[in-house]
Amino acid sequence: MAPLPLLAALAALFPAASAPESMFVLSMARGETVHMATLTCQPAGGGHPSPDDACLALSDVDGQFTGLSTGQAFCTLEYDPVTVRASGKWRGETRLFEATFPNPCVMRAETGPVFDF
Repeated sequence: MAPLPLLAALAALFPAASAPESMFVLSMARGETVHMATLTCQPAGGGHPSPDDACLALSDVDGQFTGLSTGQAFCTLEYDPVTVRASGKWRGETRLFEATFPNPCVMRAETGPVFDF
């Protein structure tokens, strides 16, 4: 059995792994098809295909999904609804978001890279 001072010294050599400050479960439903991804920020990661871009977009609006709109898209009037959902934490604060958009183009214009998976 190792003495306690030795264990404390060993523990000091290996910093404790900490959970990301921000973490979300994201989903996008279109018709019968549902896609899901995880996103972690600080550090960027998870199963999202572009975590750096998505985290940067969220950082610009302090994790408020309703502020993500780029307002820079020319979309058709096609009706092909997409519902997105996010649940998780942004810098320790709970965030929940759900919205339905008339088509994928409008969804991307309103949410940037966050639901682009």
